[in-house]
Amino acid sequence: MSGLVPLMVRTFGRTGSTLLMQILGSNRYVCFERVYPFENRYLAYAYNLSRVIGLPAKVDEPWNNDVLFQGKHRMVGCLPYGQTPSLDVGKLSRQAFVSVWKDFSNQMRDSAGIGRNETAYYAEKIPPYLAEPANELLKARNIFLLRDPRDELVSIKSFNLKRGFNSFGWQDSDTDESYALKMCANRQAFMRSMLDFETNRRRIFVRYEDLIMKQSEEVGRLSDWLGLPLSTDEMARNTSIQAVHMTSADGSSSVERWRSELSDDARQIFSDKLGAELEGLGYSV
Repeated sequence: MSGLVPLMVRTFGRTGSTLLMQILGSNRYVCFERVYPFENRYLAYAYNLSRVIGLPAKVDEPWNNDVLFQGKHRMVGCLPYGQTPSLDVGKLSRQAFVSVWKDFSNQMRDSAGIGRNETAYYAEKIPPYLAEPANELLKARNIFLLRDPRDELVSIKSFNLKRGFNSFGWQDSDTDESYALKMCANRQAFMRSMLDFETNRRRIFVRYEDLIMKQSEEVGRLSDWLGLPLSTDEMARNTSIQAVHMTSADGSSSVERWRSELSDDARQIFSDKLGAELEGLGYSV
């Protein structure tokens, strides 16, 4: 076995990714740091470490041949030469990603007591740029997670208020309406790709609402797809994460919050911009 198979959670903020990671983490054959908010991005780090090799040299960067020679700086960059006739740096970068990931995997396997020949996974909430190289070079598997973007907006706004600062791209000048417009532009392609989605061995689509309202059925479906038994037992016991992370009284009350907490104008924006996608994916409009 060449390494842990990446299990990439592909989604946005406040869509249930933390809940999903807790469910995935219920089986020891799914490796990741089980520390809230489950965002130690080892796969992204391995990729970015490796991709530096293939970047083009730029003479105006602080990383250069002299800095390389001195060896005193913590920074590192691309090969600082305009030409590398002996090397195919693109190929070298791709090979390095595979090799670095294998070394990460072996250490995580050993730490978890998983044999080198046992099938096992590594779960990560990934940034979008990582999907293509990880799928191509590591034969990753993909979980696409979607939440009604209207509830996503309400949850983002509530979580920002709870923590006392803005995040998820919400600017101080934003209103429900301005943020709704940004979300519609950013979510539309993702939602359209889910309209004709076909589950296969490498990918599965999960709706947050189903994970909440039909939890046993959805966890069973994920278990079958992954080939490992998963559960919500540990998640239910870990009330400390729920206290920090949730902005609703319970899971069921997090569904369709938008009906009472979203402004009429923002609701209309979603209806105008994403009405077809929402309806096609089973949401009320």
